[in-house]
Amino acid sequence: MTGFLTDWMERSTRAMAAGMEGFGGAPDLTRGVEASLATMAHAFTIGGAPAATVERAYGAGSGPEALGESVLLPAATPALEEDARILPRADEYLARGKDLLRWWREIERNGGPPDRFELERSFNQPTRSYGFYGTAPVGGEMLSVMGNVQEMFYDQVRAPTALGKDTAAWMSEQLAEFVMRYFMRVSSFREPEAYVDTAQPVPPPALAGLSWCPNRRDARSGFGFTQLFYKPTASAEVYPFPSYDRNAIVDQREMGRLYEWIVMKVRIFDFNFTFRPFGESGPELVFGENEESYLIVHKDFVNYRIKPIPGVLAEYGIGYAFIKNPTETQFGYGPGEFDAALELINFRIYETGYISVRMIFVANRPSQIVNLVIDPVDIGFRLADLFSFGLASRILAPTRGALDLLPLRVRVDPVSAYVSAAGLLSGGSAARTLCISREQLDRFFLLQHFEQHYQTLNGSLTTWRQIPDWLKEAELPNWIVTGMSS
Repeated sequence: MTGFLTDWMERSTRAMAAGMEGFGGAPDLTRGVEASLATMAHAFTIGGAPAATVERAYGAGSGPEALGESVLLPAATPALEEDARILPRADEYLARGKDLLRWWREIERNGGPPDRFELERSFNQPTRSYGFYGTAPVGGEMLSVMGNVQEMFYDQVRAPTALGKDTAAWMSEQLAEFVMRYFMRVSSFREPEAYVDTAQPVPPPALAGLSWCPNRRDARSGFGFTQLFYKPTASAEVYPFPSYDRNAIVDQREMGRLYEWIVMKVRIFDFNFTFRPFGESGPELVFGENEESYLIVHKDFVNYRIKPIPGVLAEYGIGYAFIKNPTETQFGYGPGEFDAALELINFRIYETGYISVRMIFVANRPSQIVNLVIDPVDIGFRLADLFSFGLASRILAPTRGALDLLPLRVRVDPVSAYVSAAGLLSGGSAARTLCISREQLDRFFLLQHFEQHYQTLNGSLTTWRQIPDWLKEAELPNWIVTGMSS
């Protein structure tokens, strides 16, 4: 009994000390209380150190050794175990994003990229865009990059001439609050969809293809942002965002003041790469849907300038660098697969009340489009399991283990292979007459990127216009404040 009481008192003392340490390392009062309680519970339960290392909380391979510094979390968060695998790459890809930013700013000071091309045509709307190629110093080497710049009208303040300037100044404050605090919370939207009655009959699988009953579908578009981890300024610790706070993206004006960086995840709704090797009317291969990518936000990517040039009231902008996924996917290029990528979204309001938005995207040029792995061993065992009702894998498990060690896997990029074969067999005429070329694929990616951001901005405009005063948080709808817009 004495030993039990002694152990209980020691655990309580350690828990209280750990709680005070967790409270002191958090950037604000709310997260300080949360970190303190979580750390106390963890220390009391396991009777261990005051805080859990990343390796301890998320598994081997993502601990302090992998990050190159002692990174601590207040407590284990099993729900983020998969996402935490990205942490060892955070600083590396932040540095690569900063390299791209420095290169782009230098390019703009010198008049913009010289190797540019038209990307799209706009009718009845004041938009301008172009794609470009270049070579940027990234990570100590020269990297072939491509990107696009798109400028578009966003809104126009409507007020009598006598009130125009005062109204524009008031609208500038509104725009600052919307862009810096709420834009990433409301950047995904649900499209209209058929109503599905819960009492609707469910047809048997064999007849499902003949049913006229409406189906439930995830009809969302735009970008869905989620914040996962944050590193406070002047700190070597990384904290997870609580689950209830992950959609309420932090005010970007706090970057550099409270936060050194934030790791996010963005889900790109309705993203599909469609490959039609035999033209528009031929069969197609579709890769991916609702792709996700990890991002890192830093103060260097934030734009907040008052009266930067004559005639302009202010510029407000957000931005982020992309982090390459730690696990392979079927994509060799695209969301989550960039070697280096940067996105900037900047709003500008003029003294006349005219509001425009300018988006810059820069990424490495693709060397591989699709990443298909052909594993004859896996295919063989799947077929064997199909005909043996799953017995083959259990009976022949030792044999499969030996076969898995053999270099039998083959990686195939059918898109790149098709382009190369078409060019070789046609003597180059496939590119000249049929536009079958890597350059055309580059332009396809950039155009798809343009269209997705165009839809996101158009969707956000509806939200922007329906709120009478963005500075009155208490009067905002709950779905805006929490970020649960869709």
